[in-house]
Amino acid sequence: MIILKLAKFLRNLLLIFLLITLITPLGSISHAMSLEENIHYEVIVPPVPQPGIKPTIVEVFNFKCPHCLTLHYSMEKWSAINNSKYNITSLPIYWGKQTDMPIRAYFAAKFLGKGDLMKDAIFKAHFENSVNIESSDELGFLSEEIGLDPEKFKAYLGSFGVSAKIAQANEQQRGFVVHSTPTLVVNGKYRVSFGKHADGNAKKLFKIVETLAAR
Repeated sequence: MIILKLAKFLRNLLLIFLLITLITPLGSISHAMSLEENIHYEVIVPPVPQPGIKPTIVEVFNFKCPHCLTLHYSMEKWSAINNSKYNITSLPIYWGKQTDMPIRAYFAAKFLGKGDLMKDAIFKAHFENSVNIESSDELGFLSEEIGLDPEKFKAYLGSFGVSAKIAQANEQQRGFVVHSTPTLVVNGKYRVSFGKHADGNAKKLFKIVETLAAR
């Protein structure tokens, strides 16, 4: 009887081992992602050197871009989870006849410690309330809503520091060769478009970015 029980136990143990052996590779495959250049990302030539030791992820966006709004909320959640792992920064840009006023508002608020709140407020003001986000007066109202002194905020709008940040943002955009938004730039080497490379799927976008960041 003891021998039969032992044989049964060993047989079950062997079955468990075989199941683990079979399942583990499948699990690994599901978490891995095989990337192909120009399908999942584009290489930036020449690469743009990035500061710091941690992998750098730059979110390039436009305040009037509906796809940027779509990614915005997913980006907030992903950034909160991965802030300790990556150096994640925002790079607002503007196109054509747009002015740099919303970007000035973002950087002014950032200098005053409320950049993330202003970013969210500008998106909501434009897409949910049809506010003219290129009006300094309207942006002043927004600054008050997020807890800033509107007069101090307006003084920062035209400051040298904010103008310098905008010039730096324009230079970065040219270096990254970004022609569409939203786009995530990984380590200054890889450009990943939300629409072109991730099919508008945030989970796919972040998976591509995480895979590239590990290189």
